[in-house]
Amino acid sequence: MKKYIPIYLALFSASTVFALDFTAQGEYMGSSECLSCHERFYELWSTSHHGKAMEAFSARLAQTLEPMKEPLTIGGETFMVEFDEQGGVLKGTLADGTKKEWRLRHSFGGRNVRYFLIPLDKGKLQVAPLAYYVHQRKWYDSTGSMVRDFQDSGPQDAALHWTDRMLTFNTSCHDCHVSQLDKNYNPEDDSYTTTWKEEGINCETCHGPAEAHVREAEAAAARGEELKSDNLKLLRFHDDLDMAQRDATCGPCHAKGNVLTRDFTPGELFFDHYDLTSYEDRDFWPDGRDLGENYTQTGWMANQCNLNTHNLECIHCHTSSGRFRFKDNPNRSCLPCHEKRVDHILAHSHHTEEAGVTCIDCHMPTTAQAFMSRSDHTFRPPSPAATLEFGSPNACNLCHNNKEAIMGDYKGHKKEDAEWADKHVKEWFGADSGKEILEQGRIIAACRAGNWDKLPEILAYLENPKCDPANSVAILRLLTNCPHPEKWPVIRKQLEHKHEWVRATAAASLQYDLSPETTGLLLKAATDRFRTVRIRAAGSLLARDLSAYSKEEREAYEKAHAEYWNSLVIWPDRWSTHYNQGIYFDRIGQPDKSLAAYEKSMQLRDDVIQPMINASMVYARSGNSTNAYELLGKALKLEPENAMVNFNTALLDAEFGQLDKAEQHLRTALKSEPEMAQAAYNLGILLCRDKKTEGFDWLKKAVLLVPENWTYAESLMTFLYQSGKQSEFPGLLNEIIATGRAAPQAYFSLAQLYQQEGRIPEAAEIMKKAKLAKHLPMDAKRYAAQIEKQLRSGL
Repeated sequence: MKKYIPIYLALFSASTVFALDFTAQGEYMGSSECLSCHERFYELWSTSHHGKAMEAFSARLAQTLEPMKEPLTIGGETFMVEFDEQGGVLKGTLADGTKKEWRLRHSFGGRNVRYFLIPLDKGKLQVAPLAYYVHQRKWYDSTGSMVRDFQDSGPQDAALHWTDRMLTFNTSCHDCHVSQLDKNYNPEDDSYTTTWKEEGINCETCHGPAEAHVREAEAAAARGEELKSDNLKLLRFHDDLDMAQRDATCGPCHAKGNVLTRDFTPGELFFDHYDLTSYEDRDFWPDGRDLGENYTQTGWMANQCNLNTHNLECIHCHTSSGRFRFKDNPNRSCLPCHEKRVDHILAHSHHTEEAGVTCIDCHMPTTAQAFMSRSDHTFRPPSPAATLEFGSPNACNLCHNNKEAIMGDYKGHKKEDAEWADKHVKEWFGADSGKEILEQGRIIAACRAGNWDKLPEILAYLENPKCDPANSVAILRLLTNCPHPEKWPVIRKQLEHKHEWVRATAAASLQYDLSPETTGLLLKAATDRFRTVRIRAAGSLLARDLSAYSKEEREAYEKAHAEYWNSLVIWPDRWSTHYNQGIYFDRIGQPDKSLAAYEKSMQLRDDVIQPMINASMVYARSGNSTNAYELLGKALKLEPENAMVNFNTALLDAEFGQLDKAEQHLRTALKSEPEMAQAAYNLGILLCRDKKTEGFDWLKKAVLLVPENWTYAESLMTFLYQSGKQSEFPGLLNEIIATGRAAPQAYFSLAQLYQQEGRIPEAAEIMKKAKLAKHLPMDAKRYAAQIEKQLRSGL
């Protein structure tokens, strides 16, 4: 089974704080320098999950773990951890019978699980194949536990091999477990000499370098004075930062998304350095509940307490060392805003005092992925109705009958139990309880499935003020696959959204709208306060002719382009970096550089098909069909059912005269992606040329999938004409017009047919429809109005 690897204006009312200059604070010293003056805070930090985000594996640590009693077999390989006076070793028998031994160097995690790092060649630190579940004191298959339980028709997940690059610490998971890291990657031989100042997330991560502060404190002590608060020479997290800046400091390690710079420092804002994954990713259920591991930040961007009150922040509930402030009385975390409900929680929750239900039990239910628990930070109410419709977990059944779903076994949500919970919720809170959650889920599900017949509903939801940023972003990204041009005006409006995340996503989504109006709006977005917006705008402006625009606009684009390019080069050890560079060079017409980038991407990861597909297309456009075919062959071996690989292979099959193979590959593409209009069209052409009547059906399918593409309709009508089936023209054209997305030629052709048959009133009515059609360009509507007038004047 193939593993699923996701591919990842004017000023608004946002903070205008830019980067803080830490130069005056000197060098990073390490948290031990804080101990003498801040013993209490040091103790709280050093024993916290921030302080122990990573630690050396030692004999002391080994004593806290249950020894393994027998080896564990994983995918034909056997592993066993044995403790010794230095800590421990991992012993393994590999699939070829080779026996290996690695010393356990580091442990990270510890709240729910412990992962372990072992040294491999070229300086790589690798996540070991065995992990430890703290709460049950048991050893288990680390990568097997990471498999996500996707319950849809998309690609299913499968365990990575433990040596996979995604599990290399230096490559993937370094920033949030150690402090002041230098990756020191050498692209010449794909090696690392990675260093860091301190394990764990240290004091200076949030307060900046401590050297000047320590010197000032020592000088004050020598004078017998206390250090004055106006001369600390250190960033004060509470006093010097506003709420948005404080949340942004927490965000990078609690977010699933893209890093766009390596320059983030406390005091800056999240969307100046990062982009964020939303519900377009299958790691979320359509209703926004967590399925995979999503690290909180996306849910926080859908949290109405965060979005609407502007007085709730991370450290309201959590200490700076990550502890929950209200562990002894969780309901206090909802004060003062929800005092009435807290005071009457039994009535509000409809539970007895003996049940001990708290606010967070229902509004922040805990689930887990890979044994790592997380709580829902959207704060939304339970919705058993969403469980019934989408399969997502709900707080009611996590307590009542289906506790197995807490650990990611969502099949444990039994229909009869969800129905029981849904009945009670609706009796207590009304028949419309959960209505907005269902509406959101249906919109996201429709977008994921490509149900573009629901496009009017989708666009109306996107424009609705109740559509939160997480939903807006997901819809905008999923609309990339929508072929209908009526989406563009609505997407353009999102460039004026009050939230920078939505503006950035709208800018990225407009890459394929080449209208002058959009170009002008993107140039404006290239001056946005937030760097992520500027980067996405620059990406969409790439390769556009800007010669007609002002010098100031072109200069703004060049600055944004420099930021965009920088975002493409910061991770030279990741396949996706070179893949994105390949796209960049292809778009600006440099095929040789594009192919070199794709080649590097394939060297770093030879089991991902995207670089192979793109490189094959570059080769094909360059006239090198042989190399293109070879790459597609490699991709087919990896994913033989992939629609895009089969479609592109079919085109080359046809070029090489291998029509039987072309037909086979087109059928495979359509089996995997039934709504793939290009494949249906090409298969229809192929079959119609062979006089096979099935070809008409495929051509008609393509026509109705993309009725705005007149070439498809014209081809079908040509083959119908050659077969003496002209009588089918009016019915076909009426079907196309009925979609509401027909090309102008469909209206004019049908009106002409009616006119030739003497059906003048019907011809005039068709022209009236064209005149009033919202999706048609204005020149077509004007022409239709003229024809209608002429037709009616002759009646």
